[in-house]
Amino acid sequence: MLPALPPRILELFTGIDIILHVGDVCELAVLQQLEPIAQTFAVAGDQDSAEVKKYLQEKQRLEFSGRSVGLVHGHHVLTGNDFLRRAMYRFNPARQREDFYAAVANEFKDVDVIAFGHTHEPYIKMHGGVMLFNPGAVARPTNPTSRGTIGILEITPFAIKARVIPL
Repeated sequence: MLPALPPRILELFTGIDIILHVGDVCELAVLQQLEPIAQTFAVAGDQDSAEVKKYLQEKQRLEFSGRSVGLVHGHHVLTGNDFLRRAMYRFNPARQREDFYAAVANEFKDVDVIAFGHTHEPYIKMHGGVMLFNPGAVARPTNPTSRGTIGILEITPFAIKARVIPL
């Protein structure tokens, strides 16, 4: 969506060890810009080009400092197009969000954190002992009047800390 990474991202990523991208990479050029900064792991999203979707998996399970991290975009977790479900979600968007987060939490077994995308909305919350973490979006935030965001996960053998940083 952007011709190049915003300079603020380059500033914030100075000194990081690993980049996790949870989808909507859109074009391989994005990964080509990220990989020189730090080792990059990414999963495919629903807005990605066919070339990106051929290159990336839909989900990954990774290990850092003895901790397990699941990466998934999340666009496929609420499947089914039945009329009743769509009608219910139209009149109860909170229920749709709850169902979405529950479905994301069920994507991996035995992980400490699941980083996901799709909603483009920052989210950090524990679900049954697993941290769900959505860093938001650099481009196309859900609320066009808000700034984009990135997320930082600090993972040690003893703790996982997550934060969202506005750009």
